[in-house]
Amino acid sequence: MFKRKIGTLSDLENNNQFSRWIENHDILIYRLNNRLRAISNICPHFGGPIGYHEIKEFDKKKVFTCLWHNLQFCADTGECVTHKKLKLRKYKVELVRNDIFVYIN
Repeated sequence: MFKRKIGTLSDLENNNQFSRWIENHDILIYRLNNRLRAISNICPHFGGPIGYHEIKEFDKKKVFTCLWHNLQFCADTGECVTHKKLKLRKYKVELVRNDIFVYIN
């Protein structure tokens, strides 16, 4: 596992989220309930983007919606709300002063 800087808190100012490629990982950084989170920004269904729009509420869960086929993923767990076998990869996040780091296997 290695630690990489992915951005800073100022990167979250516009939409409370941003994504960056590190190695071959497209990682979405976002705030949920005042905590930083990191998940894969690639839908496991067909590879569409998960981020780039606001987190919405669905069935009392906060969700991201894939822009290609409208699959919804729980922003807390990464699980697809309709197909439980589909899940977004989660990454450990660390904040050091204003710098945001992720851990990648």
